[in-house]
Amino acid sequence: MTSIPCTAAPVVWTTPDPDALVPRWSRLSGHLRNMLFAACLSLSATMILHAEEAPQDWVPDVLDFPEDIEVLTDRAIGSTLRMFSFSTEQDAEALMVAWEEALRVAGYTIIQTQGEMLDATIEFSGQDIGNAKIVLTPTAGDERAVIEFDATLR
Repeated sequence: MTSIPCTAAPVVWTTPDPDALVPRWSRLSGHLRNMLFAACLSLSATMILHAEEAPQDWVPDVLDFPEDIEVLTDRAIGSTLRMFSFSTEQDAEALMVAWEEALRVAGYTIIQTQGEMLDATIEFSGQDIGNAKIVLTPTAGDERAVIEFDATLR
């Protein structure tokens, strides 16, 4: 019987090049880099346009919105909470009076507590809305009016 001595292979320790593990923007070919950049811009534009759509799909159809609205916030928290605000140059107090009447005629229940006898708030419920509040936010006389919607959907 013959024996062969076992020896360990030589170990060479090298540290990996950290740049090899992280892809670099400058290493991408020009065409691929341009496609990725265009995709990012398209996605951003799509998100902005979606937020500027008004009225949101949960807002009652009976509410007529002014043409000049500028969406300030549009948030959905979970499946039931919604927040939406916009600004307009139209007479917001007249708009609130018209909206309250339109909601009442459409069968929504208007809730008005003793402390809310102002034209600046409409609280209502009905159809797919558990409860909602439309609030006219006070602004300086020459600024655009800001109107906020808060709703809990059913």
